[in-house]
Amino acid sequence: MRNALNKLDRDIVYSLSQYGMGNSWEWAGKIGGNSWRTTGDLIDTWSSLSETGFTQAGKEKYAGPGHWNDPDMLVVGYVGWGEWKYSTRLTADEQYTHISLWSLLSAPLLIGCDIADMDAFTKSLLTNDEVIEIN
Repeated sequence: MRNALNKLDRDIVYSLSQYGMGNSWEWAGKIGGNSWRTTGDLIDTWSSLSETGFTQAGKEKYAGPGHWNDPDMLVVGYVGWGEWKYSTRLTADEQYTHISLWSLLSAPLLIGCDIADMDAFTKSLLTNDEVIEIN
């Protein structure tokens, strides 16, 4: 797949998603992947966030410029889709932790909320230059 993508006249991020099965972080970069899921789906609860975020230790050696571990998208702001959209169940402090931890992990900062419904707090979280610079 990477070879086919390289033939195109533009940059394309090749992301592999096996939900952390098969230790994709150990081999995905070697086959040209730019990012790979290291976990199952994250949900907007502290237990899911902490269990996912704080179990990434040891995987950092597989990440670097152009290739990253992906512990799933950010669950801040309004999450869900269609008629199932709702405000995240994470508290403000948990959302700060979420963004900060993902930045420290050099994880892709994939926005999981609808930007059309983004409130000022969420926009502030996602546009914090200092945090993004760490990422």
